[in-house]
Amino acid sequence: MEGIRRVSPPGSLSRPARRNTDLRYRRVVYMKSLRRFYIPNALYFITAVTNKREPLLLEEPSLFHEAWGRQKIFAWVILPDHFHVLLRPAGHTISHVMHHFKVTYSRQFRDKYRPGPVWQKRFWDHVIRDAEDLRRHLDYIHYNPVKHRLCETPGQYALSSFEQFLARGYYDQEWGQVSPEFEGEFGE
Repeated sequence: MEGIRRVSPPGSLSRPARRNTDLRYRRVVYMKSLRRFYIPNALYFITAVTNKREPLLLEEPSLFHEAWGRQKIFAWVILPDHFHVLLRPAGHTISHVMHHFKVTYSRQFRDKYRPGPVWQKRFWDHVIRDAEDLRRHLDYIHYNPVKHRLCETPGQYALSSFEQFLARGYYDQEWGQVSPEFEGEFGE
């Protein structure tokens, strides 16, 4: 094999990429044109949508919680065709956590119900920047069932963490009876 050398396509790196050992901000690339940043101890807002927006997530909500494994979910809501969560990845990148979640959930769902894809290939993520950003995303998560006309108030919807936040005193009993204002993108 002497004299044969591997030729890289134009525009690519001719040598293997070196691993960045600075874990403060490590760029992780899993898809061709999508770059995600790993920020240790960051809190992420995630939205994931079912394949072709099929309304299948309410068939067995327990699969949702089981599929997270040891990941701690701080806030969540499950709707028929998508979900929103706030989580802090435990020792892994957000891409790794979401890949593991989607694979685990899909296997369990397919074993129980039907073959075929369950999720859209990508997901929406947003790093929570400050207390105000956290408040906006918590409100968005808990008001989402009302927005989608699944209930009249957040307290009427069982498949969210609203009751936990209500019990902790984060919300009062009347919150959500009047629509809050939401600015920004939330991945729907």
